[in-house]
Amino acid sequence: MDTQMKLAPVPHVDSMLYDQLSDRRERLQTANAQVGYNADFARLLSEVDAALMRFEKGIYGFCEECHDPIEPERLIADPLVRVCLGDLTTKQRQSLEDDLELAATIQNGLLPKTDIASGFAEVDFVYQPAGIVSGDYVDVIPHDGEVYFILGDVSGKGMAASLLMSNLHAMFHSLVPIGLPIHELMARANHMFCESTMANQYATLIAGKISETGEIEFCNAGHMPPLIIKNGEITELGSGGLPLGLFCDSGFSATCAKLETSETLLLYTDGVTEANDHSEAEFGIDRLKAAISGSSEPGEVVRKALGAIEGFRGTAAKNDDLTLMALKFIG
Repeated sequence: MDTQMKLAPVPHVDSMLYDQLSDRRERLQTANAQVGYNADFARLLSEVDAALMRFEKGIYGFCEECHDPIEPERLIADPLVRVCLGDLTTKQRQSLEDDLELAATIQNGLLPKTDIASGFAEVDFVYQPAGIVSGDYVDVIPHDGEVYFILGDVSGKGMAASLLMSNLHAMFHSLVPIGLPIHELMARANHMFCESTMANQYATLIAGKISETGEIEFCNAGHMPPLIIKNGEITELGSGGLPLGLFCDSGFSATCAKLETSETLLLYTDGVTEANDHSEAEFGIDRLKAAISGSSEPGEVVRKALGAIEGFRGTAAKNDDLTLMALKFIG
């Protein structure tokens, strides 16, 4: 098949999927030529050709059973899917549920341990997916006498977002031991993330480190402003920078601050401030500040924040993944 075929207009499917399929076909052809005939390669190549043909006919992204649009997140996770969730067989549904449960188990295993090997910092966090899996990323990595902290939010939801979250986890655990300055660490992570994702995928993220003197250095890639709790008062450190993955050559600048003994840094995703009640009003940063004012222990900070959010939301459904991380300098 000619991979340069004209892309038929399919308004609910991003054209990047076509590029992704074309690239997959090219790689399969190359691999097949190198190893000779292989049944698995031949099957995958046939499925990719069929998907590209559906693009040509203008029917890509529509269920072959009911002819309604297939769920976009499933297409992003697997561009070869041909039926929507409502038309899956019982066996296919069970297989998908098993995959989701396994993904959730794996993701929980990637969460950081709060008993970090540090004599100068204490950490606690809460991590609540809106569904079975989450696109939020939270991490604590002790290295060379310092503690690195990372919190981010991948675009989208569900399985596709959780895969990108795992990607970020692997990247930062590979990059932190290199010992790069924070702004170079962020630039390297951005380049790697950009090259491994599609153009419509990105992540807002804060990555930083704290030393045994309480000095903090961090980069903010379009994320919510961090908060410092000082003697009952709340200080915003500001937001800024482009999200990870938008441009492969983006540069980042570092911000410095200092925590005194018993002062606490709070990081959070927009699932906190944008939590909705039944009237669709948002929780907001002012309510968050009021909830944590007067607290300094990491566990107490996250519990009070979470309690205020749940009280505000009431019985309204969760509309986004929610993550908070509090880091206290104990001197």
